Amino acid sequence: MKAARALAALAALTACSQPAPQSAAGAAAAREIAAVQPMKKAYNPVITGFDAKGTTLDIFVDAEQLSQMDEPVEDKMKAEALRRWRAAWTANYPGKHATLRVRLRNYFGETEFSESAKV
Repeated sequence: MKAARALAALAALTACSQPAPQSAAGAAAAREIAAVQPMKKAYNPVITGFDAKGTTLDIFVDAEQLSQMDEPVEDKMKAEALRRWRAAWTANYPGKHATLRVRLRNYFGETEFSESAKV
């Protein structure tokens, strides 16, 4: 009897300690971040992180490093960000239409650059 209660208590504790399943929106955001993540390595040390919420992708940048980039490389990075974001968002929401926005934001959350595209 004691063994059965101990086993039931252990099962209850194990069930409670499992992480909650990720929401559909959270899973979509994770896939979107994964799609743009290679840019962090390609544009190191300029890009420091990402945040995807709804139709907006924030790319956090080191403003000093961004200002030192060659203009053609910076333009390529911005175009790649929008292209990757558009492809990832469209894959997560097939058949949906929206205006997507990519923002480059500095450490203080100030927008350094913003561009939108319709999908």
